[in-house]
Amino acid sequence: MKKLTLLFLFAISFLNGISQSDTLFTDSKKKIPCKIYEINEYEIKYRRAESTDGPIYVIDKSTVIKYSLSNGFTELLKHDELSLENEHKEILGSREVIKINPFSFAFNHVSVGYEKVVKVGTNLDVEAGYINSSISPNQGISLSGRISQNPFYSGAYIKPGVKFFLGEDFSVKGLKYAHPLKGRYIRLDLAFSFVNYQGFEKMVYTGSYPNYATSIVKSDLKTFAYGGFVNYGRQFILGNVLTLDYYMGVGFTGQSYSYTNPLYTSLSSNYGGGYYNNEINQVYNYHGFLRIPVIGLSWTAGLRLGYIIPEKKSEKKRNTTSGTGN
Repeated sequence: MKKLTLLFLFAISFLNGISQSDTLFTDSKKKIPCKIYEINEYEIKYRRAESTDGPIYVIDKSTVIKYSLSNGFTELLKHDELSLENEHKEILGSREVIKINPFSFAFNHVSVGYEKVVKVGTNLDVEAGYINSSISPNQGISLSGRISQNPFYSGAYIKPGVKFFLGEDFSVKGLKYAHPLKGRYIRLDLAFSFVNYQGFEKMVYTGSYPNYATSIVKSDLKTFAYGGFVNYGRQFILGNVLTLDYYMGVGFTGQSYSYTNPLYTSLSSNYGGGYYNNEINQVYNYHGFLRIPVIGLSWTAGLRLGYIIPEKKSEKKRNTTSGTGN
């Protein structure tokens, strides 16, 4: 009976403490009974009502819509919609983007990309493309001295990379990233591109003038280029739904190639050999990047439009209800 009485008194005391506590009301419709210790411009510090000697928790003031004190005072917190800190508030938890290059079709390839925040300031960024000269027939390569002036080609490329967003070189209390998908960045990426050219042709002459015969030797050219790039770019967020970014980069690439018909390469003497009579020396566009033949100096650039993948509801709920202890 004595134990039951003690439990009853403890419950009464606990409920009385709760009833005399302060309360925070968040925009996720959660009530937090607590003891508020500090309210400043950016955050509210408090201890939980059931543990007034416990750790101090900090909550972003922009996530609180109202608070009530134990003395009965209540204040509604009206947040400025035009404030920069609220600009991307609704998508702070959305950290993945699917991208396309809207102008890639004009250059005989289809480009898609994926970006994901690894941690604030560091993102994974992967771009891949399918290459086909039939996408835009007006584009292609023109080889002098060849029967096939615009050979058909197809292939693919991939550029996996890591994006580092650039912060300021000074520190200001309360200064934060607007969003982990927004800002100026340096991207380091690798690049791999395979292109298969079909239908190269050379004329073969046998006999002597005027009694000579002609025949045509055909071959495909398979070429693979690989290397690394350093890029500088900037990414914007449009309407909290889309991203738009541009970038430019330089790097070095290597190259390997092979002809499917060995006889084709042995006939180069019919054209006197030389730099411009070797097809591989006229292949510079690997679509993921441009390459100076032989030298290997390469550059790349792009303009990409992305769709921000909404945060999953389960994760959004967890992010908005979790507190931070000091």
